[in-house]
Amino acid sequence: MGTQPCYRREVDADPDLIAESRRLCRDLERLLPSEHTPPSSATVDTILGQSITLKLPSKIAGVVGALCWRAHDFATLACELFERQRVVPGATMARALMETTALVFLLHKKMSQAILQRDVGALDDFLVRCLSGSRLGSGDPEALNVLTAIQALDKEPGAEQYKDFYATLCEFCHPNALGAFYAYADFDNATRGISFGHNRGLSKGGDIAFAVVFALEVLIAFAARIQEVTPTLVALAKELHAGQDAR
Repeated sequence: MGTQPCYRREVDADPDLIAESRRLCRDLERLLPSEHTPPSSATVDTILGQSITLKLPSKIAGVVGALCWRAHDFATLACELFERQRVVPGATMARALMETTALVFLLHKKMSQAILQRDVGALDDFLVRCLSGSRLGSGDPEALNVLTAIQALDKEPGAEQYKDFYATLCEFCHPNALGAFYAYADFDNATRGISFGHNRGLSKGGDIAFAVVFALEVLIAFAARIQEVTPTLVALAKELHAGQDAR
């Protein structure tokens, strides 16, 4: 991947981070797939003269498509909540968006590693866990650890402090001080009285919306990179399949 940044922090030029989030939501919406048809390049002929379609391209499309739709849901809901001054639920949506973005990044990383190593085994295992992973102990593959993905993304050029923003949002999502008393209560030190209501804390939706901007820019960048490397990966999968078929 080199050192090309996946994210350029230019949001300082536009102080309205909710508006910037809305713009990025529209950009993401234009990328959302409505369906997937395996490309003709995914079709291979076996030594028995049969024509089969490789599963790998559809697995990739299924994972990235579902994650992008999920991200769009969280991002648009976060914007709506911030505009209504519902900071804590908006932060919860932003946190889920950051997790989703980290998985899109990790998919691209696994695809790049598969191409470099000329081996799609680890990638296929990753895709299966994305598609059917669970932590309910139901016999399904174990779900991926999203914290591992976030820590990996944090090391990418341009995505520094990603895990720090995520950790801050976790404070809002859990019933800690930022997510409870400081968000819904206002203490009067002189009278010892307390007033309650929405948006009583120092953090405002327009501030936390930076996390939405951050996550969306990273997600859109890596979704585009996934699309770029997919043909190379499909060609590799065909080559590996032909090699196995000839044995």
